[in-house]
Amino acid sequence: MQTLKIGTTVKLPHPYLGIAGTVIAFYPAKHQYLVRLGTNQQLYFSPDDLVIWQS
Repeated sequence: MQTLKIGTTVKLPHPYLGIAGTVIAFYPAKHQYLVRLGTNQQLYFSPDDLVIWQS
């Protein structure tokens, strides 16, 4: 399992393929990252679902 830092840009899993988001928080109790997509949407993802964006 990878450890992501706040502010890391990540690629999202299906059905959000081709979309990048920014990690804004980690919730240990849920073992999930909160990722911001655009300016007004935030979703939780498992660490295994996210891939660090390589530009």
